[in-house]
Amino acid sequence: MGHHDLVVIGGGPAGYAAALYGAGAGLDVALVERHKLGGTCLNVGCIPAKELLETAAVFRTIGHAEQFGITTSTPVVDFGVSQRRKQAIIDQLIGGLGGLLKARSVTVYDGNGSIAGGGQVKIAGGSSGDVQISGDNVLIATGSTPRTLPGFDVDGSLVMTSDEFLSIPAVPKSAAIIGGGAIGCEFASLLSDLGCEVTLLEYMPRLVAGADPDCTRVLERSFKKRGIAVKTGVAVSHHEPQPGGGTRIHFGEGEHVDSDIVVMSVGRRPVTDGLGLDGVAVALDDRGFIIVDESLRTSEANVFAAGDVIDTAQLAHIGFAEGMQVIKTILGEPAPPIDYDRVPWCIYTHPEIAFAGLTEEQAVAAGYEIVVDKHRFAGNGRAMIVGETEGLVKVVAQRNAQGHGGQILGVHMVGPWVTEQLGQGYLAVNWEATVDEVASFIQPHPTIGETFGETVLALTGRGLH
Repeated sequence: MGHHDLVVIGGGPAGYAAALYGAGAGLDVALVERHKLGGTCLNVGCIPAKELLETAAVFRTIGHAEQFGITTSTPVVDFGVSQRRKQAIIDQLIGGLGGLLKARSVTVYDGNGSIAGGGQVKIAGGSSGDVQISGDNVLIATGSTPRTLPGFDVDGSLVMTSDEFLSIPAVPKSAAIIGGGAIGCEFASLLSDLGCEVTLLEYMPRLVAGADPDCTRVLERSFKKRGIAVKTGVAVSHHEPQPGGGTRIHFGEGEHVDSDIVVMSVGRRPVTDGLGLDGVAVALDDRGFIIVDESLRTSEANVFAAGDVIDTAQLAHIGFAEGMQVIKTILGEPAPPIDYDRVPWCIYTHPEIAFAGLTEEQAVAAGYEIVVDKHRFAGNGRAMIVGETEGLVKVVAQRNAQGHGGQILGVHMVGPWVTEQLGQGYLAVNWEATVDEVASFIQPHPTIGETFGETVLALTGRGLH
């Protein structure tokens, strides 16, 4: 039986970040993974979704080539080629991750890890065989799996979750997507750009409920303009497979829609099955998430939890941050709690959405006196050149004594490549920068990103445009 400074159960972003970060700091680390290294993000989440979204972007760009004086035939997508390219990228990244773990002398076990108390971890059901190891510390990072709804049993061909959807062999003629959060909207955008007839059904009054309403309104208008049938404020009840193929989805007050496939995007639930938690003090909340304190400690001595298995934002980069925070705590280094109100959010729809910090409504609810400014990409030269002028940048700031902008509280973007532009806004929010401080910096021109600088400059009371 091997003994380690840290045993990590789960090889997704939180788990492998902790393993790499801890090994880099000199800890003897073991990593237990029962499926594939990289977790949901790498295998059936972030990476494959964004790769297929890029396929849609290329298809869309070719379809608009005539605007630039370039004549092409009508584009046709061979989704088999797209899927093979996606898998090649995944395989390369998995290989790279395995190489990194090996280079840092992380001991990787294949199998299902379960906690036996006292730092003991049992491993079973994989190629590593049935073994028991131990650690001075244990990190549970077993991630999450898609939720479903009653009346929609997943069969992988007619009704599917993100796990199955990201490997479909061909673009369907029609699809109903249940759930208008980040994942559902990305799938709707992807399918629509590739010529699929899409219906998007969302229980909440608007799409991407966590984003600023000004941003989600732009997204909804864009979706509707592209022919996506957006139904918000509706609940689905069940579906009925049709004799000729496809199925009929019932929703709202007696409404229905027929589609070839149904994609369930109604959130994700934590994975704690097989962990042996009955025999230890690790506690779960009423939704199944592992309960932790600000240092990500569970109620079992020297057992931590991070990533999707705890009730924090289910984002890969949050998992990275939590994994590294656990290592700092183990090492006795300063590890301030993560400020989840200021983390970066990126949604890879067309147009993209990206934000960090408080929305206008959240800032008011928190008691701030605020000023807000918005600049649209329609006036941005580089956006015009690229041919993507849909969207805006919105900055929320505390009102200063002169009635202008003080500390920057939130940055919200919707439009072209905003997921790549959020960086300076994220830093401004987290460094608690003021409008004057950010406005004093020079923005490169012509860039799409200078719209953020223009918006901040306007909040000084002396905007250019």
